[in-house]
Amino acid sequence: MVLVKKKVARGQPRGKVLTISTPRNRAQKWLRDAGIVVPEDIPADEESVPLDFTRMTNRGIGALHSRYAVRHSHAIYNAAIMESDVLTLKRELKILQAKFRILHRGTPKNVVDALMEEDEEIADLLDKIQEVEAKHVILDAVVKSYEGIRNAASREISRRIGERAPLD
Repeated sequence: MVLVKKKVARGQPRGKVLTISTPRNRAQKWLRDAGIVVPEDIPADEESVPLDFTRMTNRGIGALHSRYAVRHSHAIYNAAIMESDVLTLKRELKILQAKFRILHRGTPKNVVDALMEEDEEIADLLDKIQEVEAKHVILDAVVKSYEGIRNAASREISRRIGERAPLD
């Protein structure tokens, strides 16, 4: 999970820099394995995002924008894969439930529903669905944070282009 916290960087006044932290525990290892938080080419442990883009150089803003555009698109791709996984699991659940209802034909619906809750295979599938949906929520938060930084850099680039004198 991306944790954004205020941290004092060398030569920066207190509270002026956001530092990106990478997951170090096993709970968020799946994010790192998917390449979401730490794409292999970018050392995110040392990366910082200034809160005031007006003090950055044009190259610095361009580099920041490019980095976060790539991260954002990669995170969206992984979110789509995860959404596909959720839909596949839900489809499997519906098939299992239908088979279970066929096996218990003639039994009242409320009894069949209670028996379904006790079935190990259905319960395991429900647990998997909840786990993948929770990961999807976390991934959506990562997507939005990348999108916010990318959009802020894009706005600063547009502002600077608008301030330039005409080339007539």
